Amino acid sequence: MKRGVHKPVLAKEIISFLDLYKFAHSKIRGKLIDATFGLGGYEVLMKDLNLDILGIEIDQKTLKEAKARIDNLNDKKFDLHLVQGNFRNILSIARNAGFDQVDAIIFDLGISSFQLESEGYGLSFKFPESPLDMRLDKGSQITAADLLNTLSQKQLESLFGVVLNRSVSGRVAREVVDRRKKISFSKVADLLDLAERVMGKKGKLHPATKIFLALRMAVNSELENLSMSLPDSFSLLKKNGRLAVVSFHSLEDRVVKNFFRKVLKEDKARLLTKKPVLPSEDEVLDNPRSRSAKLRVIEKII
Repeated sequence: MKRGVHKPVLAKEIISFLDLYKFAHSKIRGKLIDATFGLGGYEVLMKDLNLDILGIEIDQKTLKEAKARIDNLNDKKFDLHLVQGNFRNILSIARNAGFDQVDAIIFDLGISSFQLESEGYGLSFKFPESPLDMRLDKGSQITAADLLNTLSQKQLESLFGVVLNRSVSGRVAREVVDRRKKISFSKVADLLDLAERVMGKKGKLHPATKIFLALRMAVNSELENLSMSLPDSFSLLKKNGRLAVVSFHSLEDRVVKNFFRKVLKEDKARLLTKKPVLPSEDEVLDNPRSRSAKLRVIEKII
């Protein structure tokens, strides 16, 4: 995959489940919110659809790249309104843009290839000399290095315990505290060295994978933002509007499942995916980063 090229995951399935193809030849314009716009990969596949689209993207650098990409897209039928913002504020962003009572909303919770393949984010093992940052919104104050250098051992154990078992999270936390007594964390390489020492190099998974995940989620308040945004997103749907969420790990998926169960129990929605939709073997071969993706979709009925 070329640097900066992001392949949208389960794109055809999402467009189909959201019933967006009906806007291909309709005089009625559909309204769509893409809450995690990225580089607009889904929208490239929607260029023949008669849609008003609100794209929300937290990262200013990604938003700039996305705008250039969409501006160069020929013969597009959709109208696009791009906003830099956090989807936790989806309600106010949507209403300010005139996107109340919409037909569909998409959340793709994955980190984009553009961000993973760029040095400045500190998200990838490929750039060990990059600052240990991990912020998607550069306007926020706290970096991953800040957390490692300032949190107490107990707080660090709790942070890592979200993705690691208690004994391992405790060991990682102790190692972090011991190391920073000698030298502060500043680069990706600092955390890679610690992870390899503590976790070892067994198995297919890079030893730093879960440690990086825990830090990235904490820096960007990912689970909290998702929990806040799903009810607000649901409120923005018109009757028979649909909400699609693609998650990439069990913690995200649990938040999505719990919210879906809630609105189903309240008889406010019907489930369109009895089981999560997974990428095909061909898609995984073409885009290995899709392998852990799970798509869940609901339709609002009241």
